[in-house]
Amino acid sequence: MGVNQFGLSIGNEAVFPKAKVADHALLGMDILRLALHNCKDAQEAVSFITDLIGEHEQGGDGGYRGSLKYHNSFLIKDFGRGYILETCGKHWALKEIRDVAAISNAYSITDDYCKVDPDTEEPCNFKARYENKLVTFFTKGDARREYAYNYLKNSNGDLTSVMSLLRSHMNPDQKIKKGMKSICIHSGPFIKSEATSSMIVDYINDQFIVWITGSPHPCVSLFKPIVFSDNNTSAGFDDVDFSLDYCNSATALARTLVKNYPLFLSEIKPIRDKYESEFGQIVYRDIDTKDLAQLISESEICFEMEKEYMDRINDMGLSW
Repeated sequence: MGVNQFGLSIGNEAVFPKAKVADHALLGMDILRLALHNCKDAQEAVSFITDLIGEHEQGGDGGYRGSLKYHNSFLIKDFGRGYILETCGKHWALKEIRDVAAISNAYSITDDYCKVDPDTEEPCNFKARYENKLVTFFTKGDARREYAYNYLKNSNGDLTSVMSLLRSHMNPDQKIKKGMKSICIHSGPFIKSEATSSMIVDYINDQFIVWITGSPHPCVSLFKPIVFSDNNTSAGFDDVDFSLDYCNSATALARTLVKNYPLFLSEIKPIRDKYESEFGQIVYRDIDTKDLAQLISESEICFEMEKEYMDRINDMGLSW
């Protein structure tokens, strides 16, 4: 997932087709980065991606440890439009977002597309035609997508509610549940997948604020606002070494908090939530009067405040 300087944001999810996935081809992450590098808006990104997969194979091995081969579902958004683009090899289906939408590790477009590739015979149920039902069953992608969609449909769509969705374990008491049937996925003895990082792009008039955790386990992580331009980025995230060190530290903290989840719920979560509220007050107050440089400066204030938050956790006797 990512966002570029024009406010074009794209996320991709692995989906598993009936067709054989090529061993060496463009990963979904490759496609996503190329689109963000070359496109300014959602319509342009749709055209770019469909042309790209028409010319080059998608697939490859996206596993960090072990093997994971898949095709892709993309969620594409800019200031005015949003699309779901789902693919199987060179085939694709496009659906424009009219209200809310969600994607996961399952095809979601049936016959409700607005456009399909020229080689897909119509009428078509895209999901039924191309999805590997057995693999999709084990991913629990349909359950996660349905939960997320219904949650968004019944919420007011504000920043706090989206954060809550990303932190959800899909059970009433929100206890950590290991396995794939959770929005905030935690790895277990058999399932090694987990949420790796979380990002929200908040569009406000002609500006956008990116909220990131930079860590796995959003249920225990702190969202921070980040702002950037062509040549300036909050808190030094334009430096690869800084970014890697930051993410390693944030990951270690998140895993420590998961191991101490009762303490997190009783003592740390109220503090975390207060910091997130303060971050929002800092960046959103009189936002229409602020230029990009001021927003970047205020974002950096929030990252300095994160250090205070970490010190308070350390004072409770936790180390990471």
